Amino acid sequence: MSCSLVVVATLLFAGCGGGDEISEATVAAPPPGGTTGGAAVAPPGGNAAGGGTVEGSAQAESLEDQPFTLNLDQPVPPDFRAAYQRKALIVVEFFKEGEDPLYPQGLEVDDLVNSALSDLQSQYPEVEFFTYDVSEPGEAETSEELEQGQYGTLAAQLDVGFTPFVAMLAPTGEQYMITNLYQGYVERGVLDQALFDLTSVKVASNTSDTDVELETVELTESGGGIEYFTVTNMSDERVNLKGFSLRVVDPESGEVTTDSSGVEVNERTRVGSGKSASVGRVPDAVDADGREVKGTFEGGENLELQPGDTVALLDGGGGVVDTVTV
Repeated sequence: MSCSLVVVATLLFAGCGGGDEISEATVAAPPPGGTTGGAAVAPPGGNAAGGGTVEGSAQAESLEDQPFTLNLDQPVPPDFRAAYQRKALIVVEFFKEGEDPLYPQGLEVDDLVNSALSDLQSQYPEVEFFTYDVSEPGEAETSEELEQGQYGTLAAQLDVGFTPFVAMLAPTGEQYMITNLYQGYVERGVLDQALFDLTSVKVASNTSDTDVELETVELTESGGGIEYFTVTNMSDERVNLKGFSLRVVDPESGEVTTDSSGVEVNERTRVGSGKSASVGRVPDAVDADGREVKGTFEGGENLELQPGDTVALLDGGGGVVDTVTV
């Protein structure tokens, strides 16, 4: 990448536990805005009405923690909303994928930061990670109408100025604090330290430390039940899913417990490190990849689930492993 096309600015701020370290950041051009519900969404860089309390611009940032309150009346990803309502530790990233003439210096910076954050994710299973392509806001009037990967007004509420953008959020009282915020290039080591600092924050969240991703939930043809679900084991050790359950998240409160409606894996179902497996309603069920399910669960025939509802994978102790919108 040509040096003449690199804009350098001191844009890294670190809050709680991060000290006052400032490093150089390679700045990408501001991304374009999108639309939601047929109306123009404020492009990244401007807060949505009634949204987060983050203030400032892409060119100047505070070295202090900043409060953030999510506007639940605006369309935001349901799984992000559920993590926020559960008061989980959260990392949210916006990056630009592919090529764009508005980014004359290229998107190498976005790729580097996204790759580093992805690599670090498995080391911090107690943190909820959310990653969005900034060009995919979606068009929706409500959160439930957003498709997987679309972020609605979340970028505007977080005041995303340009990508790559990484914000780390910790709950405090009835709101959240943005403890670390990075816009532009940031080294992997800095991200690692910031994640370590984030996990030192004591929270009452019930997030599990099991590193399993919930990939797919297939509904039955009638009754809104669950036909099968697919998971990927991101940890370095084999995981036994027996006793794990898939539960419906309350859309109003974001609460989910082992008493919530759902299904429970009723037999030993081992998933190797880096492997994917499906668990089904019946033993001869076949998933989208043509593979027979590896185990079965009980219950869940008539959950009345609909597209846009959120379900959570819980470990045997009731900790939330991952969530997904069906």
